[in-house]
Amino acid sequence: MARTVDLYFPADARASANEVVLPVAGPQLQRLQEAIRSLGWEPRLLNPEGPVDSVARGIEVIRRAGGERLLVFMAGWTYPDFTVTPLALLPPELPKLLLGSAIPDFPGAVGLLAAASGLEHVGVRSSRLFVGDFDETGEWLDALGRFLEEGSLPPPALETVPVEPGAEDRERARAAVQALRGRLYGAVGPRSMEMWNKISEADFLSVFGVARLGFDGLRLAHMAEAVDRRRAEAAVDWLLEQGMELRLGEDPARDLTRDQVVFQMQVYFALLELKDRFGLHFLGVQDQLDWIEHYPATDLSLGLLNNRLRPEGDGETVVAATEADDGAAVTMELLKLLNGGEPVGFHDLRYWKDGLYWFVNSGALAPYFAQGRHDSLEGAWSERQTPMYFGAGGGTCSVVVRVPGVFTWARFSYRDHRPYLCAGRGLTDIPDEEQWRERSARCSPDWPQHYLRLCGPVEQFLNSNHPMAARGDHLAALRAVAEELGLPFECYDTCTPAELEAKRTAATA
Repeated sequence: MARTVDLYFPADARASANEVVLPVAGPQLQRLQEAIRSLGWEPRLLNPEGPVDSVARGIEVIRRAGGERLLVFMAGWTYPDFTVTPLALLPPELPKLLLGSAIPDFPGAVGLLAAASGLEHVGVRSSRLFVGDFDETGEWLDALGRFLEEGSLPPPALETVPVEPGAEDRERARAAVQALRGRLYGAVGPRSMEMWNKISEADFLSVFGVARLGFDGLRLAHMAEAVDRRRAEAAVDWLLEQGMELRLGEDPARDLTRDQVVFQMQVYFALLELKDRFGLHFLGVQDQLDWIEHYPATDLSLGLLNNRLRPEGDGETVVAATEADDGAAVTMELLKLLNGGEPVGFHDLRYWKDGLYWFVNSGALAPYFAQGRHDSLEGAWSERQTPMYFGAGGGTCSVVVRVPGVFTWARFSYRDHRPYLCAGRGLTDIPDEEQWRERSARCSPDWPQHYLRLCGPVEQFLNSNHPMAARGDHLAALRAVAEELGLPFECYDTCTPAELEAKRTAATA
């Protein structure tokens, strides 16, 4: 008698998004079921009537589970809590595999990483498998078979490089940790798209010495509407004068309109007012999903706040994390403290191949990263974000990162209920115009994109879909920060940036 694998298929909460993904997901799911049968197991789709699109639906569907294995199939972006809460109701000993579609078309890998983060947050263990081509079973069938037979698919063993902080690293770490203590973080809105990226007020205070203040999005909306439109209009003109390209049109359903950008500047000034009124040091704003159903996205506003050169600016950055990601916000603030106040990048880990990682997210990337300049916004642009997701429009600070050299990525996250810090390094891969267009053609060309060759693989280890990145090598200082805070530290670098550069030079010689 065939052993049974329960298949659980979560998706987006938005019908418009699911309608685009399902024609691709259907054949993938069919191929997956064929593969499971070829391995001597019987697949049983728990929700054949359609993908899970809410937590309530997920709980209803997961009650049908009764097989020896559970496989969660993620074809595109899926709200993490459609997976986390239902799986937390299952027996802890039941083997669970998260399988994500790792193609550029849709962020299935992003959905997997976000769900894995949430599961670790609540102490539910799972394995991961990313599939780039469902027709090429040679790349993933063996791994699937190992999970089915053994009940787990552990990440590969890595021989990582040593990270030993020196006296200067420890001094930088002590100064940064001391600077964090007593800071105020303002979070606008609840968790974004039901992601498990929140840090509790208790952890914020006990681990970092930071107070977390929460604000309703309605407050921000009314504050934005009260900002003098003439002030916002002047800010839009200023962006154009500084070299930012605004790709405007007349149809708000399809185009980025000037009215949308003006409102985004009203939000920008409202956030600064909120910051000053409550003495906040850094911010996080929900944006998705509540806000963008009614107002233009906040992404352009947040990207500008993270820039030194900004409307009515004082030459300093204001860390502002999109999607109200608390772990991202505190990581960005720490990296800002370590790198002398320079901008810090907010990213999704979207796609990877042969050591090249695509860091792509809708917002919060400073225009600075286009060319590494503080005296111009040239190289940055804004266009309407995908109507499928952003019904009320709005653009972001779109750039192709062309700042060369070493970058350090980092992330505060959770592993088995406990906060920890992970970090690593990489080198910017600067594409020419043809390469950029080819890479982004199926991967959100309206969003900022940073291509990095990382010093080690991260997709099997990172418990977040959002790694933060700062220019320079801060790895040893970050390890010292973890020691100062009493947190575990993880690094997945298998070589140094210098060794990576030598390999890349030899490969192109």
